[in-house]
Amino acid sequence: MSTLTYTNYTNIDASYCRPYEPGDRLVKGWSGEIEVGLVPSFDDIVEIIYALHNRDDRPDGRLCPSMSVGDVVIVGESALSVASIGFIRVAVDPADLIVDRTWSEVAR
Repeated sequence: MSTLTYTNYTNIDASYCRPYEPGDRLVKGWSGEIEVGLVPSFDDIVEIIYALHNRDDRPDGRLCPSMSVGDVVIVGESALSVASIGFIRVAVDPADLIVDRTWSEVAR
């Protein structure tokens, strides 16, 4: 069974009301792997990741809030932002990625 690596980023500039836009600050959250052998499509993979990171027992509960509109998940080479309904593919500017702090420290 094959796996894909993914990373979640919390968007601290979208105010939970719009997808990612270049210039938004994205704070690195959880990085993990998802098995893709039985998952039928890429859209299903992203939905599984979203559901996993919105549960009460999510793996990154101490690092960042649950995924919301504007947040970004990078799966393999593809970046998707949470929209009000579903996800949209986005081109993330590497300058927007904050990887050296937790979201709570940056948001202050």
